[in-house]
Amino acid sequence: MTDRETPTSGFMNPPKHTQFQKGKSGNPRGRPRKRDDLNTVLERVLKRKVPVRDEERKVPIRDALIWRLRDLALQGDKQALSLQRRIIEQAGLDQTDAHDPEAKKIEFLKALENMGVPVKWEK
Repeated sequence: MTDRETPTSGFMNPPKHTQFQKGKSGNPRGRPRKRDDLNTVLERVLKRKVPVRDEERKVPIRDALIWRLRDLALQGDKQALSLQRRIIEQAGLDQTDAHDPEAKKIEFLKALENMGVPVKWEK
């Protein structure tokens, strides 16, 4: 048998100068932060509080914008009135029967009937 020296580097034995140093991270800068999307930025901005004119209190920007839109609509601004109507429609606040328990009961029974559950009810 021949005496061979064990290799200082090779398969599963990387050179010492390329190995991670003790006490030092292999990824010093870390993972980059996720960029905020538009909804997150908008939410952060609208939650910020601003002082209300002629008062000492502060309200979120979202509330201040809605109050200002309401004031403009009451003064007769047609664009403000149109925008306010669209906001109300999209929020679902224009539905008057949304809290009617009888309408909810009928809607629920119709859904059950559509799923194939036999339901006895009067229309």
